[in-house]
Formats: sequence, C-alpha cells, structure tokens
Amino acid sequence: MRTSSMKELAHVAAMLSVLVIGVRCGTETEEPDHVHFTTENALLVSERSGLQVCVELDPALEGRSEELLGALKADLAALEQGHPDWQKAGMARAPVRLQLGCPGKAMPSERLESKGAQVGPGLSIRPSPFRTFIYVLDEAKASQVLGEQQAIRARAELMEVSDHQMVEVSTALVIRASALGTASLREEWLPLGTGLKLLREPSELVNTHVTPKFSGGEPAQP
Repeated sequence: MRTSSMKELAHVAAMLSVLVIGVRCGTETEEPDHVHFTTENALLVSERSGLQVCVELDPALEGRSEELLGALKADLAALEQGHPDWQKAGMARAPVRLQLGCPGKAMPSERLESKGAQVGPGLSIRPSPFRTFIYVLDEAKASQVLGEQQAIRARAELMEVSDHQMVEVSTALVIRASALGTASLREEWLPLGTGLKLLREPSELVNTHVTPKFSGGEPAQP
C-alpha cells in the first residue's frame, strides 16, 4: 500500500469517528436468544442494529495487527462515506463495529474454490451479530489459499428459514493483507461482503451471483 494512500484513509476514518474496535467476544456482541431473517435491509437479520464486522488475522501478521486493523477501519469508513445506499440498506442505524476475533472455525489454510466456498460457523440456529467475517492472510498463506486471486468471497453463516430452505445471513471475505487500502477492496470486495451494490465494474470478482445486494431501497435478496 502506498504511504500517501494509507495516510489519506486514516484521515477519513479519524474525521468520521464512527467505527468502534472491539477485542474478541464480549457482552456487546453476544448472540440474541431468537433471531429473525429479514429482506428489508442488507443486514439480513432483524436483530442486527448496524454493520458489525469481525476480523481474523493470520498469525504471521500478529506484529502488524494495529496497522492492518487501522487500514481496514479506514476502508470501512470510506465505504460508509461513499456508498449511496448505506442508509437505505440499514447500515446507518448504529456505528460500524470492527472486532478482532470471529466465531466459528479457524483461519482457512487449504485452497478455496471461488464457487461455493464456506468459511466460518456455517449453519447456525442463532446467527452472530456479524454481517461480515474478514480473514486477512499474509502473502505466503494467501498463495496457498487464494492462488493468484486478491480475495475470495465465501459463505460464513447460513440460517434455516423453513423446512429444507437455508439462506446466507453472513458473508466471509478471505483477502490478502496487501488488499487493504486499495480501491478494489473499498469499491468491489467490501460492498460484495456487506450485501451492497458494487461501486465499479468488477475486475476479478467471481461467484457474485449469490451475493445479497441492496440497492435503491429494494429489499436484499438472499
């Protein structure tokens, strides 16, 4: 990432002052006793009051955790500031929360296929508060998991809404650390991972046909 770009993004995040960073699982992110699927907004679970994102960092990146979380915080702030559907999609009802630590399975280590990838808790009776799970890999691990791709979108949590019918209610993004602070992350991958429409034509996105998108006040479709 270019130094100037990182400074600009950090300034955006500081000016907005809307993102809260948590550490691991605390009382503020406990799962509710009952949850309900909704198509009225892009959060997909009616008990979610705003966008919550959990992050898992590759152990090899532990020494850069503050830098990487700060970059992702700035990327999310830029998305909030720049996406025309942010409020209509239900994202503006509460400050964005960014938490280190995700529920469910550990960091992916095997090669992921772009179609039908699953990372995270999977089928859940009570989905977590997190609309988006983000897994950040160092370059060595990314080569094993992503191949030549910058990122892969996967299903994180599925919820049963009726007999034999499941819908995706949380999305996972598995990304290279070098993707943080880039236009493609802010304009393509983060919208893809939060159920919003893309802000530009996709460059290398795959498996986008299963993405819940919210645009122009229309309901999000699973």
